[in-house]
Amino acid sequence: MSDFRTYAIILAAGRGERMQADKNKMLMKIGDQSLLEICLDRFHRNESIDHVVLVVPEDIPAKQMLEEQELLKEKYPKLEALLNGGKTRQDSVYQGLQAVENHAADHSGRKLVLIHDGARSFVPSAVLERVVTALKSERVAVVAALAATDTIREIKDCVLTDLDVTRDKIFQMQTPQAADLDILLHAFELAQKEKFQATDDIALLLRIGYPVRVIAGDKRNFKLTTPEDFEMARLLFAAGYFAE
Repeated sequence: MSDFRTYAIILAAGRGERMQADKNKMLMKIGDQSLLEICLDRFHRNESIDHVVLVVPEDIPAKQMLEEQELLKEKYPKLEALLNGGKTRQDSVYQGLQAVENHAADHSGRKLVLIHDGARSFVPSAVLERVVTALKSERVAVVAALAATDTIREIKDCVLTDLDVTRDKIFQMQTPQAADLDILLHAFELAQKEKFQATDDIALLLRIGYPVRVIAGDKRNFKLTTPEDFEMARLLFAAGYFAE
């Protein structure tokens, strides 16, 4: 039996109001695939990922969930669970972690979990490989990130201050954000107990003093949030920018 079992939790539960679409943005199509299918395909084809958990909006009816799960499992056999998310991103991740805990109960080795925003649909396989390799090399958390390339300045009340922010210490967080299942559950359960909300998963791990390693992200791994993002992705896709 392998010492490692690797899970990906893909979050597709956001409302996507900023996309100004009449449906979940993950169902919007680029080429002949939806953003959800593109993202699932990236994880399914990657040999470092053993199982996938998909978290969708909380108001999708159970019957529809079951139908969708059967259809998706036919196409993506690594998909082990499709479940409703919660009211916040943090709630949705915790639901996914509990599903991983149930599925991995029979595994005695390390259980590695990659948490990924489905709206970063074009995550390159090389990023996934770097995250998993870093996780396996030592017991730490790992996050994909990009170094800031623009000049960074601080503002106050919409006016520039004299303070420059040292650019070489500023990184833009991406996903996957990853760690062992047990430490993630501990961090999320503590935050739930103390009613603490964070904007990403790494914040909860830093909060409990857990070491976090940064690996190189990728500009292609940007988050599709607005109509402008979607149009840019559509044009870049047509130009072959996301090809691997």
